[in-house]
Amino acid sequence: MKKVFACIFCLALFFACEKKEEIAVSTESHQQTVTVALAYKPKSFDPSKHTDSATMAVTKQIYSNLFSLGEKGDILPELAESYKIISDSVLEIRLKKGILFHDGTEMKAEDVIASLQRNLDSPVSHVLISPIQAMKKIDDYQMEITSNASPSILLHNFTHGAIAITKEVPMNEDQVNLVGTGPFRVKRWGNGEKVELEAFEDFFVQKPNFQHLIFTTIPENANRVIALETGEIDLAYDIIPSDLTLLTEEKGLTYISGLSFGSDFLSINTERMKDVDIRRALSLAIDRTGINEAVFEGKQNLASSILPPNVFGYSPSGLSFSQNLKEARKIMKEKGYDEKHPLSLKMYIYEEPSRRQISEIIQANLKEAFMDVEVVSLEVSSFLQFTAQGKHDFLLGLWYVSSGDADYGYYPLLHSSSKGAPGNRAFYDNPKVDHLLDDARRTPLEKQRLKDYAEVQKIVEKELPIFPLFYKTYFIGIRNHISNLGFDPRGSHSLYNLQFSK
Repeated sequence: MKKVFACIFCLALFFACEKKEEIAVSTESHQQTVTVALAYKPKSFDPSKHTDSATMAVTKQIYSNLFSLGEKGDILPELAESYKIISDSVLEIRLKKGILFHDGTEMKAEDVIASLQRNLDSPVSHVLISPIQAMKKIDDYQMEITSNASPSILLHNFTHGAIAITKEVPMNEDQVNLVGTGPFRVKRWGNGEKVELEAFEDFFVQKPNFQHLIFTTIPENANRVIALETGEIDLAYDIIPSDLTLLTEEKGLTYISGLSFGSDFLSINTERMKDVDIRRALSLAIDRTGINEAVFEGKQNLASSILPPNVFGYSPSGLSFSQNLKEARKIMKEKGYDEKHPLSLKMYIYEEPSRRQISEIIQANLKEAFMDVEVVSLEVSSFLQFTAQGKHDFLLGLWYVSSGDADYGYYPLLHSSSKGAPGNRAFYDNPKVDHLLDDARRTPLEKQRLKDYAEVQKIVEKELPIFPLFYKTYFIGIRNHISNLGFDPRGSHSLYNLQFSK
């Protein structure tokens, strides 16, 4: 809900990057400019203030994090050299030496502490590291963090793009500029429609393989594909499934796909739809396979949980969630509803073509189960504001578990303290679920955390405050002389090491 819902939301990162052609690759880059098309305009180059997908896609190139996630979901040092768990509440981090910010100064412990403090002071990124209670510099390259959460959760959250390490550089008396340690630095931002970055030759990993990186905004799906065809751009993010055939048939083009950390679902307002049998009938009436074929050409994966399978804490469901219209109708008749006396409901969505298509199919499905559904479509900010008030019956939501850890999926969506704007738009309140999530947040034992999350999954399957629909797959259009894109399940793909065929 939060990435869509303004966005910020993994055990095995099996995203299965898929390429349609093998090409010869040159180890030396002769292409010095790469242009990427985004569907939306990035809002800012301050990752602590905006976590929409477009902003994160760009800031990934400018900043680095203390840690990153490996292909198997393991925590890997990035700016950090190592970490040590001193106790259940104390984490010690040792930084790499010699890492430079874009202004030429060396990154040290006080810079990292100042950056994390900016995150704590930001209403957007605060939630990711709110468990931090104290930070202490030990020396220039060593620091200690005290928190009231499991070190595992904190380490995962340190990989989130919003917690990238930034440094404020004064420009004049009233303004400061942000610099990072990433592979590119900002050359021109303007209003965000066209962002120009240039290579930072002192990047601590390696010198980028090309000199200029441009992000341009092309909102229309078809126009992004046309721009690929004409050579105006080199990569196009947010390709829709209906355009994939064209990319495979067009000479010189291909696409990459991978499982994201996101999932689509229905969030059912449990304060308005208190009867769990009604919620179950609603879930049984929906033909997810039909929606997938009609809207996504079968290219999305049917979900069995709020959490995608590449998120730590995921456990497979014991339910199939397949359509059973006969059972749905039976339940509704037992509750006193039929063709002449249907249950009237309002479903809320935010304005976006595929969500309109999904909602129309759900509307038709539920009509067959004696539910008369009115679909209300709102602009994103209005959608967020309205559904936070709890006046909806149910909504079509999207959440990205962007930390790669179940805490950032389950806690905002299901904990009673998160009702409304923080994420729990099902207004779900279950003391046992609260206890399990609190326990999983505190314990440093991964086995215990997995056990807690598996129990949460079982309870949610029975009570259905949320009905999972699809795990989101990313599709990236790319000119086929380019390879080695660093796929990221958050959509913040790494580009500095792109390679180009001869």
